[in-house]
Amino acid sequence: MKKINSGKKLNNTFVLCAALFFMAVMAVFPNITECGSKTAILIWINSVVPVLLPFFIFADFIKRAGDMSKLPIKIYPFAMAFLSGYPMGAKVTGDLITSGIISYDEAKKFLRYSMVTGPAFILGTVGSFLGNVRAAFVVAAAHYLGAIVNGLLFGEGNEHSRGYRLSVEHVSSGETGLFENFTLSIIAGFKAMAMILAYLIFFMIGIDFIETIGLFSVLPGAVYSAIIKGFLEMTVGVNSVGMCNISEELKILLSSFIVSFGGLSVIGQSVSMTAGTGIKIRDICEIKLAHGILSGIISAVIILSGLY
Repeated sequence: MKKINSGKKLNNTFVLCAALFFMAVMAVFPNITECGSKTAILIWINSVVPVLLPFFIFADFIKRAGDMSKLPIKIYPFAMAFLSGYPMGAKVTGDLITSGIISYDEAKKFLRYSMVTGPAFILGTVGSFLGNVRAAFVVAAAHYLGAIVNGLLFGEGNEHSRGYRLSVEHVSSGETGLFENFTLSIIAGFKAMAMILAYLIFFMIGIDFIETIGLFSVLPGAVYSAIIKGFLEMTVGVNSVGMCNISEELKILLSSFIVSFGGLSVIGQSVSMTAGTGIKIRDICEIKLAHGILSGIISAVIILSGLY
């Protein structure tokens, strides 16, 4: 117990120091804060909100008004993530562990194939960054096939919940009126957009700070900078890949990896959604890294096979 408390105290100290450092950067370099925030807001308002907000609203409405409890428990986290995008798969899985419906081992298996983003983001936002919807379809296919392969190859855990289906308490009550459900879905949609914007701003400021101190300048080209940016924040990374002077095939491969890995931003969101369940940041990192590598391989196979 003392070791656990010591580790938790160390983590809290690290987070506090990181927050103080970030505040110091914003105070000492106000121009970086302003520039990074403006860039994040422009990406958000031009490429994220128009595509994701309507989808988030209606996806949430379907969850509230529809009888999702009929879905098998193994499919439910993936279905919710498919409808809502990151980090819904982690949130639903975390809720299932907390409720005692699935075990820790089962949760790790569920996370391997359910931590996916929605098709609206890939086909809309990623497609606009790459300037080609056809390319976005390859990224989407690699993303979802990569998740399935990730679950099949590396998923472990017992099957004691095989016959379970979700109880009514895990879905919205049908007693709520349709208009009230729709209003709640609008609020939930804007809340999700606000969270995405906050992460975009945070990581965009961090990326601009790294660029200001010259770390990106030591890299041999823009592609390497785009990869580092994607490692930090998925949306910024894919946007940077789209602006690189490289072949479309390489853009697809890099975008497939970045979208499936999700970046530290998505990993941070997922860790927060599974807090207190026993799922460790190491588990999330391992799952997303494997997903990214598998998606990159699958996209390369699709391209080399002549299907693109």
